[in-house]
Amino acid sequence: MTILLNRLQCSLLVLYILLPTVVLSFASYAAPGAHGPNGEHLTTEQSSGQQMNPRFETFSDQFELVGELLPDSVVLQLHHFQDNSPVIDAAVEIETADVKATAAYDEKLQHYRITAADLLTQLAKQQAHELVVTVIAAEKADLLVASYTPLPPQTNTEEHHHEHISFWFWAALGLMAGLGFLFGRMSNHRAVRSSV
Repeated sequence: MTILLNRLQCSLLVLYILLPTVVLSFASYAAPGAHGPNGEHLTTEQSSGQQMNPRFETFSDQFELVGELLPDSVVLQLHHFQDNSPVIDAAVEIETADVKATAAYDEKLQHYRITAADLLTQLAKQQAHELVVTVIAAEKADLLVASYTPLPPQTNTEEHHHEHISFWFWAALGLMAGLGFLFGRMSNHRAVRSSV
């Protein structure tokens, strides 16, 4: 009976000493919002939960264009290629798969916006899209060609991280239990030797 009590006491002592260290190390490993050396937030895609909107880009010797797909519209940033100045109040039209839509210029934000539902529906399809953009500005006109493929919906990988942490947590607990058992056996051998 005393041998079992010695083993139990040693196991509990090892758990008592090592458990806070293990818990704190795992808490710091899994903590969101880690900080860099200057206090800046270091976030991953999983922890921030934010994703960039889908984009397409194209350019010619006259213009450069970046399109951003929002849930309710397509926003176009159109600039002159030579000096990167914004192209103001041009006629801009996008065509893809027999769907055409005209962009409206927003003078305050200096970009173009398309809200045509048929174009948004077409671009939401999970396939490659070839876009032809017609630009007619005050002194220049051009055709720009771009390719766009929507990204597939992302799966949530957070479960994988929980399983990873859970595995290491249980492995550490098993290691501590094994150490407690060994300390118990060592104390048992000492007790037997001292009694002989």
